[in-house]
Amino acid sequence: MTDETGSVRINTIEERITRLLRDSLDELFLLRREETENLKLVRERGLALTRELRDLAARIDRALKTYERFRGELLESAKLGETVEEKTLYDQASQAMSALGALEERHRFLSAQKLDLLNEERRLERSISRSDSMGNRLRMVLNLMTVPEDVLEADAASRSMETLSAAFQMVEREAAALTRELHDGPTQTFSAVGLMLEMAQVFLKKEDYGSAAGEIDHALEQNRSGLNELRALLFSLSPTGIQEGFETPLRRLAAQLRQLRGCELSYVLKGEFGGIPVNTKIGAFKTLHQAVLNAVLHGASEVKVSVRCVKKVLEVRVTDNGEGFDVEQEKEAAKDRESYGLRNMEERIKMLGGKLTLSSVPKKGSSISFSIPPGL
Repeated sequence: MTDETGSVRINTIEERITRLLRDSLDELFLLRREETENLKLVRERGLALTRELRDLAARIDRALKTYERFRGELLESAKLGETVEEKTLYDQASQAMSALGALEERHRFLSAQKLDLLNEERRLERSISRSDSMGNRLRMVLNLMTVPEDVLEADAASRSMETLSAAFQMVEREAAALTRELHDGPTQTFSAVGLMLEMAQVFLKKEDYGSAAGEIDHALEQNRSGLNELRALLFSLSPTGIQEGFETPLRRLAAQLRQLRGCELSYVLKGEFGGIPVNTKIGAFKTLHQAVLNAVLHGASEVKVSVRCVKKVLEVRVTDNGEGFDVEQEKEAAKDRESYGLRNMEERIKMLGGKLTLSSVPKKGSSISFSIPPGL
């Protein structure tokens, strides 16, 4: 077998593996979307059950007080020997006890349903987390599989090792950054939720239902905040809707910025993005996403994004009205504080065969642009 024949066979195998990876990513995306929709329904049902259980707890409290009042009056009437009054109070006490029993039975039934929903929610969250983790691994492999040939041809063995090393270092840096964000954000939030629920338990044991309900309300609010933070993190790892193009993830990013940061993001899309490989779109979006977050961190209140596809070349530009900075000084400062956002952006675009350019002037905002040529 000649070297040329062997090269053709290797290229054919690489193409098949690449196609298989993309098909697997598409199937994984559909599965994740289905699980996400189911999780949303489960959470909505869980919130409805929580509200109903809270209402039931209040009704049980009132019914218990009513029963105890009739029972006390019945005992007092029995002591006085008031037969007619005693019979009436007995009937009232029996009815109150029956009503209380029905409410408690309903509460047990709904509590069991709530427990089942919590278990289903945890299962779905684990499934989505595994899907995200698997998707990230597949995308990393796909990124490595689709590095342009002209990058690899020059000193192929050395370049391959450099690319692999850069890719794994980038993944490790992003994993470390994600760990910090989880610790400083959702982890702290959910710890607070746990403390609030513990306080609610204390109040319930004291039969202080008003204070318990207040703690539960605060816990639900914190829980929603934590979920929003987690969704934002998951979105940064696996942007929803990117398979179809940039419209859906950019619209969602704009909504997140408005809600969480008070920043307005506008965007312009031009060209057809259907022919661009999914891994290229994901890499491009992650890079522009990081650029947008950097703009917000530097005080931007308005960010503009332009995404164009011209002759199968993907061109992206992000501009902002933030404080701006001296580019070289910022790069040195980033090294000192071990911040690798810009470096990760440059390496991600480089692995996709493109080049990233950053320009900024103090007090005049910043601009990041990059272009990515057609993939394999």
